[in-house]
Amino acid sequence: MKASDVCAVACVVLSAVASPAWAQVPGPNNAITDVPGISVGHFTGHSLTGTTVVRAEHGGQGVAGGVSQRGGAPGTRETDLLKPENMVQIVNAITLSGGSAYGLAAASGVMQCLESQGVGFPVPGGVVPIVPTAILFDPGRCGAPFNSRPNFSFGLNACSAARSGPVQEGNVGAGAGAVSGGVKGGLGTASVVLDKGVIVGAIVAVNSVGSTFDANGNLYAAPLELAGEFGNLIPIQSGPPPGMSRPAAVPGGLLRNTTIAVVATNVELTKTQATKIAQMADDGLARAIKPTHTPYDGDTVFALGTGRISMASLGDPAFAEYLIGSAAADALSRAVVHAILSADSTSCEKSYCDLFPNACRNRKKGAQK
Repeated sequence: MKASDVCAVACVVLSAVASPAWAQVPGPNNAITDVPGISVGHFTGHSLTGTTVVRAEHGGQGVAGGVSQRGGAPGTRETDLLKPENMVQIVNAITLSGGSAYGLAAASGVMQCLESQGVGFPVPGGVVPIVPTAILFDPGRCGAPFNSRPNFSFGLNACSAARSGPVQEGNVGAGAGAVSGGVKGGLGTASVVLDKGVIVGAIVAVNSVGSTFDANGNLYAAPLELAGEFGNLIPIQSGPPPGMSRPAAVPGGLLRNTTIAVVATNVELTKTQATKIAQMADDGLARAIKPTHTPYDGDTVFALGTGRISMASLGDPAFAEYLIGSAAADALSRAVVHAILSADSTSCEKSYCDLFPNACRNRKKGAQK
C-alpha cells in the first residue's frame, strides 16, 4: 500500500470519528435517564451516607451488562456473573452505595423491591433479581457514628424512588458522604446524543483519593463541556487556597475512598460488548481524576445496553462499539465535573465552588440541568 493510500484511509476514518463529535449535544436532562429504559432513585441518610439505584429494563426484562474494576480496594457483589462466559445474560439494576462493605446490604433491599414487582431471573416458584453492586468508603465521615450506614431499607427506598427524568446531583444517594481530593465529592450525571439516535449516559459517585483539578484549581475534564453545561466556569491561575488539604499530605492510613459509576446506552449489547464499553468508559475516570485506580480506591464502572437500537442497524459492530465506548468515557468525565460542581460544603469539607468562588461566580447552580 502506498503512503498516499494509507493517508487516504486514515483521513476517511478520522473524518468518520471526528464529524459526530462536533455535533454532539447532551440529552434533554443531561442525565443517564435520557437513555430509554433507565431510571434512577436515591435514598440519603442523616449521617452523610446513602444509596443510589440505577434500574434498567427492556420490554419488561433486564438488559445486558458489563463491568470494569480497576481500583485496588473494591467492594462489590454479583460482578462475577457479568463475565461474558457466565450463564446469566441480563441484569435488572445496579446499586451504588456508601457504607464500605457494610453498604452491600443495600442490594438486598433492591432485590426485595424488584421481586415485589415480579422483576428478575425466572426460576421455579419466583424470580431472582440480578443486582450487581459496588460500594464506596464513607463510614464515620465528619464525625458520624461508624455504624450509621446504608442497609436493606436504603436499597428498598432508593429502588422504590427510581424514576426517569431529571436526576438530583451533589450530596445525595451514594454521593452524600463522598470526598474527592480534599474537597466535597458527590453524585453527578451526564448524557450525549450521537448519530442515528444513539444515546449514551453516565452517573458517578465521586469519592476519590485523587483530585479533579490541577495545581491552579482548574477542573481536568472541564474542556469536555457540551453546550455550556458547566455554567461558564472561569479559568483560574491563583492555585488552591492556603492550608487546603491535598491527598499527598494525608497519612496513608486515612486514605479510604473509591469512585463508582454506571454508563448506559440505548443500543442492544452483548455481555462482551458491554464489558468492552465499561473498560473504555473507565478511562473517563482517569481523564477527570488524577491519580485514579489507586491502591486506596476500589474504582468500579458498570455498563448497560437497553436494546432500543440494534447494533446491526449501526453498521460495523466494532466501529459502533468504538464510538459508544468513546462517548461513554467522555460522558463519565463530564459526570465527574457535575458531581464536583453540584456538591455542597459540609462542616468538614468545603465544596469546589466555595474553595474557588471566582471560578464559579458566573455559574448558576442547577441551571445547567
